[in-house]
Amino acid sequence: MNLKNFYVKPNLPEKLQQLNELAENLWSTWDPDAYRLYSRIDPILFRKYNHNPIKLLQNISTEKLERLSQESGFINELNNVYEKFQSYINYEGYYLDRNEERQRFAPEFQIAYFSMEFGLHESLPVYSGGLGVLAGDHLKAASDLGLPLTGFGLLYRYGYFFQRINLEGNQEEIFEENEWYSKPIKIVTDEKGNDLIIKIKIRENDVFLKVWKIKIGKISSYLLDANLEENIPFYRKITDYLYVSDREMRLLQEIVLAFGSLKLIDILNLKPTVFHLNEGHSAFIIPKRLERLMQQERFTLNQAKELIRSTTVFTTHTPVPAGNEEFENELVETYLADLLENIGLGISEFLKLGSTENKDKFSMSALAIRFSKYINGVSKLHTKVSKKMWHKLYPNLYYDEMPIEAITNGVHIPSWLARQNALLLDRYLGKDYLHNADDESLWQYVGSIPDVEIWEAHQQRKQQMITFIRNRLRNSLMYKGTNFAATKNIHTILSPDHLIIGFARRFATYKRANLILKDKDRLLRLIKNNERSIQFVFAGKAHPADEKGKAMIKEILDFARENEIEDKFVFVEDYDMNIARHLVQGVDVWLNNPIKPQEASGTSGMKAGMNGVINLSILDGWWPECYNKHNGWGITAGSDIDDPEVRDTLDANEIYDILENEIVPLFYDVNKQKIPSSWIKKMRRSIQDVGHNFNVHRMLRQYIDKFYIPVNENYNRLRNDNYQILTEIEEQESKLKEKWDQVNFIDCDINLQEKGFINSGDLINIKVQLDLDGLSPEAVEVEFFYYQTEQNYAIYPLKFIESSKNIAVYQGKFAVKGSGQQSFNLRLRPKRHELKEFCEYVKWYY
Repeated sequence: MNLKNFYVKPNLPEKLQQLNELAENLWSTWDPDAYRLYSRIDPILFRKYNHNPIKLLQNISTEKLERLSQESGFINELNNVYEKFQSYINYEGYYLDRNEERQRFAPEFQIAYFSMEFGLHESLPVYSGGLGVLAGDHLKAASDLGLPLTGFGLLYRYGYFFQRINLEGNQEEIFEENEWYSKPIKIVTDEKGNDLIIKIKIRENDVFLKVWKIKIGKISSYLLDANLEENIPFYRKITDYLYVSDREMRLLQEIVLAFGSLKLIDILNLKPTVFHLNEGHSAFIIPKRLERLMQQERFTLNQAKELIRSTTVFTTHTPVPAGNEEFENELVETYLADLLENIGLGISEFLKLGSTENKDKFSMSALAIRFSKYINGVSKLHTKVSKKMWHKLYPNLYYDEMPIEAITNGVHIPSWLARQNALLLDRYLGKDYLHNADDESLWQYVGSIPDVEIWEAHQQRKQQMITFIRNRLRNSLMYKGTNFAATKNIHTILSPDHLIIGFARRFATYKRANLILKDKDRLLRLIKNNERSIQFVFAGKAHPADEKGKAMIKEILDFARENEIEDKFVFVEDYDMNIARHLVQGVDVWLNNPIKPQEASGTSGMKAGMNGVINLSILDGWWPECYNKHNGWGITAGSDIDDPEVRDTLDANEIYDILENEIVPLFYDVNKQKIPSSWIKKMRRSIQDVGHNFNVHRMLRQYIDKFYIPVNENYNRLRNDNYQILTEIEEQESKLKEKWDQVNFIDCDINLQEKGFINSGDLINIKVQLDLDGLSPEAVEVEFFYYQTEQNYAIYPLKFIESSKNIAVYQGKFAVKGSGQQSFNLRLRPKRHELKEFCEYVKWYY
């Protein structure tokens, strides 16, 4: 028998109606007062339902709700939380102009933010890891700062998998269909009250998409759902799984994300001035925007290209070529040929826009870089790596000139700060840090928090974490059918009096979760030291197709079982945001040992650090920007070693050395009050340094200042002169294509060539003759490239002197700096336009 489901919304008493409004907004999942309010209703159920206020209200009896409506204390608390919520919603955002004066965001300023996943809360499992959680924190911070941003993504029927570890220690993946009606997300309706269904075209087929909306404080994110009866079975599966392995289905997901989001933007009557692509997954927005601009607004192809470049922001998160999204050329042609034909862009020409050294693959990141004027990596080191990795797209530039900025990631403080620590910051910093966490002056007051209060707050959270882990392990054993005898000693797992080291993240091979097992005998001596024991907690999922990652999980579990240390060497299964929150708030040390430089950023260490959990990490990702010897420990021994075995041995030995000689003695060195004051000094410095420099408000302010405001100004400048600038750029490039091959150096006279050496401080005199083949001398820039070291170089423009019969003369002189071997070159390039650099046209003399 088949049953048709329908949804019954709980009927709350009149005095409790505000609970519904609060529950439907994710603000209630990160605000500590709202959390306490829902926990007060039924703390056991609230935990059972993954802190999901919607499902909590659905499962509270009518009688209990009626009793709550009569409790003056509860009503008073509800009113206070609702008043706080209204105050938050009414906050008006601002940015600082060039004069450091506050300015309101312009009415026409709108940002569209596209991401394959959003990690907003554990009750919304449409994320897999750091990329999604970063996207979620980006949206939360946009709400905090009053930024007019709207998110767009996909709603996955099964999401990412639930992890189970079987009795043999092997990971198993379980996919469960999400019950959206019991989560903080709602179907969007049209003006008639019907479900909003949008239609897009993929090849010759119509694809229908239902639209869902998540309220995130002041802003919203829209997710598209293909699980509709109107779709053919194959297309209905498009939004079944996050990061599906099948390449054709993955390409269809990214087409739906791009085409569907743009269609929805029109229906919602949004007018984005900024298009932010979070990783390359959403880069098919580019060909779709080309089609729209050319067919609906009658731009030429070149004009549409420049308009897209001027209004697109691209964030790359991947420091290795293999990690960037690529598709077979034939697959791209199959699904995009019709669109490209509509705009007169040949498939071979389009494939070149996504080409790298692998001519058979189409790189989504390469496409995004070529069509984005504003590009960033997610840490300074990652940006340097990205410049080298993507230098092949503009090989005529010096690699460091690649147009990729560094905007280091940050984390959303209210979402990741332990409530005990939040109370301390409220008392000693004031609550301004909730909207202005990037204000350095606030964080100086961390120094005034007494040692005993920092330690007591941490120990309370540590005990809560241990209780949480014990309950998870008990439930896991019972789920597997283990008898009661195996669960009766759960209470002995982990001691709050002993040092606990946490390691929780994706079990990808480059993250080396098993590095700590390199010298098992040495590790066992540390763990089995009864007076100064070390305990470890691990958590993380391996991708279903990653057998090496799964093997790491099994190796950790086998090590604990074989050495009978399962009470001190613990793996917590089914890693999610809830587990992450407990661990980053409750352990003592956060271990991170990826292969450098393969960690783009690594935000888990930020979450730990702001809670006073001290980082022990490879100097990769964000950590080199924070580490100063006073706020944690750096692992450096194997950083410059190519041999994997030697590198791993050096890194592991340094970890053991730091544990034995620094961490363990410092942690167990307590004063008369039984408090490790020297340890707390590092905790305090960690809270201060990480809280100020690596919060998501700082990150978003950098996006606003470096990207969002300039992009909005570009758009207004283009629009205000009826896009005349695009015509100017098109005409300039047309002349370049006609003449540039014939523009060349004729002669170069440099006094260095006469002497062979020069003294520090002497002048270099340069005279250059060019054949311009009819181009105006003002259309060309000639530059002297002066190189001392990889990061220490300078570019000096030469001055136009005269021209005659297509021959132009440029001159300049520059003082030599420093000493030792140095280098130089000369180059010419087209005169840069304010919206285009013409990077592909640069020519070098040597």
